[in-house]
Amino acid sequence: MRLPLIVLTTLCASTALGQTVASITLTLPNNETSIRVGREPCDRTQSATYTYTSTTTVVCSDLRIWLVQGSSCSDEPTGTYKMVKQISQGDVVNQPTGSISFTVSQLPGFTGSVSCPAADREDTYRLCASIKLPGGSFGSECGSGSFQRDDVEVVYDAKPPVAPTLSQVIALDSALSVIVTSPDDAEFVRVSVTREGKEIKNVQKAAEQTAIRVEGLENGVTYQVSARAVDEASNESVSSEVKNGTPVPTRGFLDRYDEAGGQEMGGCGAAGGGVVGSLVLAVLGFWLSSRRNRS
Repeated sequence: MRLPLIVLTTLCASTALGQTVASITLTLPNNETSIRVGREPCDRTQSATYTYTSTTTVVCSDLRIWLVQGSSCSDEPTGTYKMVKQISQGDVVNQPTGSISFTVSQLPGFTGSVSCPAADREDTYRLCASIKLPGGSFGSECGSGSFQRDDVEVVYDAKPPVAPTLSQVIALDSALSVIVTSPDDAEFVRVSVTREGKEIKNVQKAAEQTAIRVEGLENGVTYQVSARAVDEASNESVSSEVKNGTPVPTRGFLDRYDEAGGQEMGGCGAAGGGVVGSLVLAVLGFWLSSRRNRS
């Protein structure tokens, strides 16, 4: 009984060793799964990295990397596509990884009468990679092999976001606080402060920041405030509603104290009755309490 078991084990191990394990991977910068490109500039270069790994040195097709319009990739390039890189069968093993690049104007949607830039449209593309590997019991038969592939999304986005909602402008000392709600597809919001038609300040903040402070303004002067949303593809919305805002000085205790000539307010000169006296007593009480705790 022992010999048949040994033979069976050997056959199973041989089959396992004969299987081909392989993968082809596309990686975008910062490990993103999708990139969005805008309509300007059309010659902007987009990049990615391909990596091919396999337990065999036998391949049955070129390694092809191409762009195609749509939401999926086939085993091989079909339809309207743009070839980005092709490595021959003989060179694949020697070039298992590398960088690829393409420009926005090379996207397959820009053919015939349609050219880049194309305004007010949003198209989805796939960056596809595939290679055919051998099959069979020992991974050496190209006729029975299968394709290994990977893909990532590329979106041409030329549709600007809707305008943000500017709900309130709050007066501060030499500044304004602008309350803005941005649309979901916005990445930034730009707040513009103008006076008599001339822009005085321009502040850009992340879209999720709802309260934006604009500093360096003149108290008592009325400014016009508006906001625009900017998406990931740098498309900018139309302006929000324009609201007015007038910075005002903040009159705190020290301001009133200086105006009074350094005298206590409230009509009482004794330490127990004035504002300053109250502060002194509070500090003295804190000091005595600290001494008791230490003892």
